[in-house]
Amino acid sequence: MKKIIAVLSLIAIALGMLLIATKPRVLDKKSTGNYQTPTLFVHGYGGGYGSEKNMISDLSQHAGFRQVLRYNIDRNGNISSSGHWQADVKHPLIAMVFNDGRPNDKYLSPILSRIKKDYKIKAFNAVGHSGGATAWVNWAVTADKEEMPELQRLVTIAGPFNGFMGMSEKTDVATIKLDSDGKPDTMIGAYKHLNDNKDNFPKNIDVLNIFGDTGKGSDCVVPVNSVRSLRYIVEQNAKSYTEQEVKNSKSQHSKLHQHNPLVNQVLYNFLK
Repeated sequence: MKKIIAVLSLIAIALGMLLIATKPRVLDKKSTGNYQTPTLFVHGYGGGYGSEKNMISDLSQHAGFRQVLRYNIDRNGNISSSGHWQADVKHPLIAMVFNDGRPNDKYLSPILSRIKKDYKIKAFNAVGHSGGATAWVNWAVTADKEEMPELQRLVTIAGPFNGFMGMSEKTDVATIKLDSDGKPDTMIGAYKHLNDNKDNFPKNIDVLNIFGDTGKGSDCVVPVNSVRSLRYIVEQNAKSYTEQEVKNSKSQHSKLHQHNPLVNQVLYNFLK
């Protein structure tokens, strides 16, 4: 009797192991590549998460939009992350925060590489305010993008592409003139760098360029024509290039990202 029980026990164990071996394996969603295209936010000089959270929060009022991750970059380029990305989020939003308040385009690629590796994404959207806008454009024309996800949509807000107020006489409101192609008649060094590399701007990207005008040709920090100088850099390769002027009580430089109804509506329409 004991031998029969022992044999039956061995058979039961063998059957159990067979069932485990043949049971369909449930893949972790992180390995399936089912994550949706994220939108990455970068703040301006002297800014931080506070410069991004209002836009992220306001977008999150719409169905499908939600912040999933936050990346912090310290002054030495060390990257830390927090948050949880659920694959069923249709419009995932990611905050990128430079702890020293100085966005640097050379640290965008390591984060993009990490996101592609961890979540198998193939494309992304980008939003940048002020210095964050210039960081994204610098990245777009100079970075090695062979192993990167593809930039699909780019939103620049108040980008000082050709200088800001008080920087020099060349960046005064009245002195920057644009020709019919959007080419500025004067160029600061940083803009010349963009111009020298503009052929590298990726093709098939939709670009939305937002700027404020308080009524005096600037948003009190960046001249309108400095922001609009972006057109000459990107239009030849971009799939589309659109400008959005903000000319109301919230057209000042910092107010463009502070629960700004017009900016938030335009962002939503562009990213949805």
